[in-house]
Amino acid sequence: MQDIGEGVISAFQVSIEGVVQRRGSEEYGASLLNRWNLDVQNTPILIVYPKNINDVVKAVNFSRGYGLDFAIKAGGHGTTSACKDGLLIDFSSMKKIVVDPDKRTATVEAGCLLGELDLETSRFGLQVPSGHVSHTGVAGLTLGGGLGHLSRSFGLTVDSLLQVTIVNYKGEVMTVNNETNSDLFFGIKGAGSNYGVVIEFIFQLHPVPNIFLGTFIYPLDGCKEVLVKLGEIDRDPQTPWELSCEISITSENIVILAIYNGKEEDGRPLVEEISKIGAPIVSKMENIKYVDLQKLMNSKVPPGKYYQRGPFLKHSLNSEAVDILLEAISDHPTKTGTLLLIHLGGAVTNHPLKDTSSFPYRNAKYQLIIFSKIVSEDSRELIRQWTFNTHSKLSNKYCYGDYSNTTDGSQHISIIYDHCYDKLLDLKNKYDPTNFFHNNVNIKPTFI
Repeated sequence: MQDIGEGVISAFQVSIEGVVQRRGSEEYGASLLNRWNLDVQNTPILIVYPKNINDVVKAVNFSRGYGLDFAIKAGGHGTTSACKDGLLIDFSSMKKIVVDPDKRTATVEAGCLLGELDLETSRFGLQVPSGHVSHTGVAGLTLGGGLGHLSRSFGLTVDSLLQVTIVNYKGEVMTVNNETNSDLFFGIKGAGSNYGVVIEFIFQLHPVPNIFLGTFIYPLDGCKEVLVKLGEIDRDPQTPWELSCEISITSENIVILAIYNGKEEDGRPLVEEISKIGAPIVSKMENIKYVDLQKLMNSKVPPGKYYQRGPFLKHSLNSEAVDILLEAISDHPTKTGTLLLIHLGGAVTNHPLKDTSSFPYRNAKYQLIIFSKIVSEDSRELIRQWTFNTHSKLSNKYCYGDYSNTTDGSQHISIIYDHCYDKLLDLKNKYDPTNFFHNNVNIKPTFI
C-alpha cells in the first residue's frame, strides 16, 4: 500500500456521488456493525457507499492505483466481505429493482436483500428461487450458486440468472451473459466474487402463486425413525420435485418443513403422509405466501457472532448418518448449535443449464450447514473443534466438498470447486491475473 496524502483522500471523497466514510468517524463505527455475522475482523481505511456504477469504477481505480486491500459488502452475511487498511464497498445504497412482468424478468442492484426482491416480485405472482432467510444479500447468495426453498422446483439461483454487469480489476464495465463474455458467465455462476464487482443482476422469474407448508416438530429423543424415513422419501423416484423437506436439528428438538410448491390439492396428500411419521409434538399444515415462508427462519438467526461450515452430502439420510448427526448435536459444547439439512436433487441435479455454471456438486442429496452461535470468546475454539469433529465423522463416506457460501476456509479451494476448478483457474488468470479480488473464497492466480 502506498502512502496516501490527506489531499488525495479528500479529492477522492469529493469525486464520489455517494457517501465515503473515513476510519475514525462516528458513522464509520456504526457501519462496521451493519452486518449479519459480526464475527468478522474488518478495518478498512475507507467505506464507499456507491450511488451508481461510476462510483464503483472510481473506487476500483483508486484502490488499484494506491495498492489498497479491496473488499465488497452486499448483504453482510459472508465472512470474507471485509478488508484490513483498505477500501470497502458497501452496496446498501444501491437497491433498485425493476420487474418486467411480461418478460418475467427482474433487474436487481447489488445491495438488495432477498426479502426486498421477494416482496417486489410477489406483486406479480413471480419469484426468483433464492435462499432461506430474507435478510440474506442477493449478490453473495447468487454468486456462490444460490440454494433455497425452491431449488428442487426451479434449480439454483444462478440457473435463473440471465445477465450481470460487472466492473473488472481495470475499472472497465463489462456485460456478461450467454452471448457476451460467455466464458466468464460460467465463472460468475458459482465463483463470481473472484472476477469483479457485480453491480447488477437480471433474473428470469417463475410463477409461485402459493406454498403448501407442513411444519412438524419432534422431541430429540426417539426421532431417529423420522429422519431415516425422510431419507427413504428422498430416495423414492416418485417424490416430486415440487416437494422439499428441510430439516433443522438442535439440542432441543427437530423441525421439519415439508414445502410443496404447487396447488394444495396436489401437495396435501404428500405433506399429510409426512405428518404421520413418528409422533410430532407440533403438526401444522397451511397455505402460506412465499414471502412469508422466506421469513420463517429470520428470528432464529438474528445478527450476531456465528461459526459455520457447509459440506454437501453424497447420500440420502440413513441409519448410520442419522446416528452421527444426533450424536454430534448432543455433544455440542454450548448447546447453541444447529444442523440444517437443505434438501437438494430435483431441478438442482437435472436442470438443463446445469453444465453452464461452476456449481460442482449437482448430484448432492443435501447441503448440511454445521452452524453455531458464538456465545463467548472462550467458546470459540470449542465450537471450531466441534465443527471439525462433526465434519470428520461424516467426511470420508458422506461428504463432498464445502459449499463456497458456507465454507469456514479450512478446505482447499480445489475441493470446494472440484471438477470446475481448472476452468475457474483459467478464468482467474484471464480476468483477474493480479488477484485484485481476493477477499472471497479465493481462486489464486497461477503466478501469484
